[in-house]
Amino acid sequence: HAFFMAVCPRSAGFASIDPVTWSTSSMIMFAVLMWIGGGAQSTAGGVKVNTFAVMLLNLRSMLRGSDRVEVFHRELSHSSIRRANTTVLLSIAALGLSIFIMNMLEPEVPLRSVFFECLGALSTDGVSLGATSMLHDEGRLFMIPLMFIGRLGVLTIMMGLVKQKKVVNYRYPVGEIIIN
Repeated sequence: HAFFMAVCPRSAGFASIDPVTWSTSSMIMFAVLMWIGGGAQSTAGGVKVNTFAVMLLNLRSMLRGSDRVEVFHRELSHSSIRRANTTVLLSIAALGLSIFIMNMLEPEVPLRSVFFECLGALSTDGVSLGATSMLHDEGRLFMIPLMFIGRLGVLTIMMGLVKQKKVVNYRYPVGEIIIN
């Protein structure tokens, strides 16, 4: 069961043990695995393992005081790091916004169940705590775009919606901002 349940939150959406019976710590671990998802070129949902790894490598680099991210004797490009951090940030924002909206649409559904419904839709995993049958038409209709967003990816959709900036042949002076 442990191996099966470690693999399923990444793409399958199956659960050999009823999720309602899980402890809170098991649900949190399952939710983290659902959110991370599978490999970059797979059909699995989530932010992808590669994106999460780049974000962690960037964090490690920042904590060590390095100005670049290195792994396996290679330096990661700044655009890869920016895309990874943007994907993670947009994913968290989309999840938070979807939970907020879904909680307004379905106030009688427990927040824990709303969280799993939204995360299951955005990660294209589909694991539920059984709240799907309790949703009204508005809640079910709200889940459809969440699954679509999860399938395409938040970053891909945002890049399609936001007007892309033209390539320019100049650069502004670099400014440092005090952080923390």
